[in-house]
Amino acid sequence: MANLSDDIIADILSRLPVKSVGRFRCVSKSWLRLTTQPHFIQTHLNRTQTQKLILSSQSLFSLDHLASIDDDMLPLELDFPLKTHLKTEWVLVSGSCNGLVCIMPQPEAFFIFNPSTRESMRVPDCPMPNHACPQRGVRFQGHAHGFGHAPPMSDYKFVKVAYGCMVLVFSLKNNSWKRVQDFPCKHLLDAYGTFLNGAVHWLCGPLGVGGPCVIAAFDLAEEKFSDLATPDSVTNYRRFTTGILGGCLCLLHYHDDHKQHSFWVMKEYNVKESWTKIMITNSYFSLQPLCYWKNTNILLVRNQKQLLLCNRKDGTCKKFLVNGLPSDFNADAYVESLISPNFQQN
Repeated sequence: MANLSDDIIADILSRLPVKSVGRFRCVSKSWLRLTTQPHFIQTHLNRTQTQKLILSSQSLFSLDHLASIDDDMLPLELDFPLKTHLKTEWVLVSGSCNGLVCIMPQPEAFFIFNPSTRESMRVPDCPMPNHACPQRGVRFQGHAHGFGHAPPMSDYKFVKVAYGCMVLVFSLKNNSWKRVQDFPCKHLLDAYGTFLNGAVHWLCGPLGVGGPCVIAAFDLAEEKFSDLATPDSVTNYRRFTTGILGGCLCLLHYHDDHKQHSFWVMKEYNVKESWTKIMITNSYFSLQPLCYWKNTNILLVRNQKQLLLCNRKDGTCKKFLVNGLPSDFNADAYVESLISPNFQQN
């Protein structure tokens, strides 16, 4: 390797898993410097795209759902911020992007966390304005949050919708908060938004009496809202939530009073006519699609208790057997990456 140029070494290392790159960083100072350069980190992300699951319950676990050997299908408990000081019964995950996961291990204590490198940074407390929200019939007394990437400025942003109206944005690049336009919709129920196509999405109540719900999309680059149409049959925003599957926005029944057998997928972004109903044979009260498993079946979390594989053609399901799962859990897909939440290192 001594006769190889830095470009060739970087090309080889950028094709390796995160764990292997971490080991090679210990070989020499020159390799450490080489593998921590922003260009190398971005090239590695573009080339590897190794996907895993992060399971959240009383702790956090990583699961390699594509492992080829059954014995390897075991959740690996992660070290994460405030793990030894937990005062809550559940670690909440409020979005992931490019290997960075937004977690809340304690109430209102948010961290941007890389499960692959174990790096993290705490989102500073948000400076709340003194004046209250205008009385617009908002039916959300708490706060909603979202996290994602703004590609035009190579920034990652954390969004807080306070009391359903005040929108505040924290920039990792600038390490600062700022207030932007108020939330445009009256009825906001989703506590955590879904990141897709450079925007964070929340399902909201109808704009008019008896009309369908709308999806408020907050563009992280422009820091402005736009509306996305939902299927005409989605009129009760309290019974649905947003999700993502294979790069497409989803609408899911969430803690509905009745068992359900379907969910919606928007196959072409911001095209109302592209909403497609996906039928499944197993009934559910809550459902969370995670990813396409080996490009054939859909991997789902059902009722926060089990993983299912759903056949894309006929909707039949079977259990996805994993040893050592928590009794209750949520799950999100993430990609392994070297991106640091401490922005100056990128």
